[in-house]
Amino acid sequence: MNLSLPRDLEEFVQKEVATGEYPDATAVVIEALRELQTKADNGISQDEECPSDLKALLLEAIQGPHSPLPSDYFDQLRRRLRPSGAR
Repeated sequence: MNLSLPRDLEEFVQKEVATGEYPDATAVVIEALRELQTKADNGISQDEECPSDLKALLLEAIQGPHSPLPSDYFDQLRRRLRPSGAR
């Protein structure tokens, strides 16, 4: 079987091969198809991966008003998450 891919997908496959994780383009396509098959076998549709109510909430969050984070936000977060006594 020979397949033709749109240019953007062909470039994606080439980038995946270039990472060294896959020996060739065939391996990339096989893994993608196996993942698709697993989802189908488990009855998972594309819509179920991200339910419409979640999509709506995400869109609202992205499009809603935003305020900048304080400059030390991530430092504060690290301090709260770090176990006491750890550096």
